[in-house]
Amino acid sequence: MIDDKWEALKEELHRKFKVEDAHFEDMIMQTADGPVITGKAEVLIFPTPLGKIKLVRESKPVVLDKKEFYSHQQGKAARVEYKFSETEFSHKIKAYKWDDYNDEWKEIDAQGFAPTR
Repeated sequence: MIDDKWEALKEELHRKFKVEDAHFEDMIMQTADGPVITGKAEVLIFPTPLGKIKLVRESKPVVLDKKEFYSHQQGKAARVEYKFSETEFSHKIKAYKWDDYNDEWKEIDAQGFAPTR
C-alpha cells in the first residue's frame, strides 16, 4: 500500500473509531551476527463492533542483491548476504483480531475479504 493511501486509511480510522494505540516498532531478524533491524512496523489498535482490531503496516527495504556463500566443509553452515535499497521500500499490511478466549492476537485471513463468485 502506497504512503498516500495508508495516510488516508489512518485518517478514516481516526474519524470513525477511537484509536487506542498508535506506535512504531522495529522489525528484528536474528542472524549469525546477532539481531539486525530489517524494517519498521506501524501499529494501530482500535475497537470496532466486531471486537478489537490491530492493523500493522510493515515497511522493509527492497532487496537489490542476494549472495550465497557455501562451505564445502562438513558441519559448516552456508551464509547469505543481502544488499538493500536505501530509497525503495516494500509495504505489507496485516490485520489481527483480539481473541478474548486465548488472550492473544489472531491474524485475520486476507482470503476472507475477497469477493466470492
